Amino acid sequence: MSVYRRAFLYVTRKKGKTGLLLLILTILMTLILMGTAINRTTAQASARLREELGGYFKIMPDYRKMSINQRVDQALVDRVMEINGIKAYNALDVHYLTVGELSLKPGRFTMEGDSKAQMARFLGNTSSELHEYFYLKLFSLAEGRHIEPGDRGKALLSKTIAEQNGLKVGDVFSARMTEETAGAETPGPDFYFDVIGIYDEGYQEGTNQNTPECDITSNFIFIDAAASQAIKEQEYGSNSLAFRGGAVFFVKDPKKLDDIVADVEDLEGMDWESLRLTANNSAYQSCMEPLERLEGMTSLLVGVIVIIGVVLLSLLLMLWERDRIHEAGVLMSFGISKWNILWQHFLECMAVFLPAFCLALVISMSLSGWIGGWLYDGTVAREDDRQVQEYGMANEPISLKALEEQPAFEVKLSLSGAALSGGVGVLLIGICVGAAFLVIVRRKPRELLTIME
Repeated sequence: MSVYRRAFLYVTRKKGKTGLLLLILTILMTLILMGTAINRTTAQASARLREELGGYFKIMPDYRKMSINQRVDQALVDRVMEINGIKAYNALDVHYLTVGELSLKPGRFTMEGDSKAQMARFLGNTSSELHEYFYLKLFSLAEGRHIEPGDRGKALLSKTIAEQNGLKVGDVFSARMTEETAGAETPGPDFYFDVIGIYDEGYQEGTNQNTPECDITSNFIFIDAAASQAIKEQEYGSNSLAFRGGAVFFVKDPKKLDDIVADVEDLEGMDWESLRLTANNSAYQSCMEPLERLEGMTSLLVGVIVIIGVVLLSLLLMLWERDRIHEAGVLMSFGISKWNILWQHFLECMAVFLPAFCLALVISMSLSGWIGGWLYDGTVAREDDRQVQEYGMANEPISLKALEEQPAFEVKLSLSGAALSGGVGVLLIGICVGAAFLVIVRRKPRELLTIME
């Protein structure tokens, strides 16, 4: 009789043992499948977030000091960009110009009848898409495009100002320096800007009737680096290469932000008495912390389940093997080797494992999404109150603890995850059968025949 027929006959005749083994294997494989699915989904979400969410740091003059011996210029930016792990930068400037032909969102000076009611804040950028307001999704582009390197005389306006003044993408407006904006006794020449984009504000600003018009975010105007440079030349009377608002550097992997910042701080020739470095990794950390906790928890869970499964099945099969010692002796007396008997016992367990695995697949596909979402929600520390630190005269960085919404977490059992779990199950069966078979393999055929069932 072939080994396959012997295995089939044993499984079909021993219905009680087969049913118990089917129940145990179904439970174990369901837990392993769900744990693997949640763990792999968590790992994939972590990898995706590391690409989508960026960490960044900002270097700017420390305006809290009385004297500043070093400023952020293009030479300093180029040195920092040589450090591995930095993918892009955005050099910043801030200017205050009068926009006589535009109507700004009213604030303090409008109520006082002061001419400063026409003063807006102009934010110079290498790339407006990399400005913190857009990068952190506080603002979003509603129409047109972002400012890019190489642009000249381009501007982004808020939807509020665009609608209030009837402006659209492609229109032109002007601004100039006055005594209120730059201390100029006589008005400077007009600067003309093409509207290439209109942005929408994504959060409620904390302003009131005493807020100056230039500090209301709806009145912020983003301009390109060339236009910003032209304004500085007019203001200072020379070609100033320093960036008054500093520069923001974006890293490829936010997980390595601290190491990159340490490398920047070790650069020779950097006067940290004059410069200030601030790092912002809050969006990445707020999203990654629950994912990392869940990934560690599910990894531990799968490991514990596998260990418990090996111990439980080994003990159960070992008890059953003691009842089959005489059977093994009879088979060996007919010339059947121990390895053939071991293979039979393995096939018996596999015959039960396959339907158990199919049942576990159906159960885990139904439950893994719900259980995964429940576990994820339990690890997330939600912070609903968002506090935004507005830009000051020095263009200070935004300080937010949780800018990003928590990422969508949807657990799905993938084919690769099922295959991995199935492989773990087969390995578990092999280990348990091998461990249980030690009861037989350690005895000689003559000893096996003398032991009665």
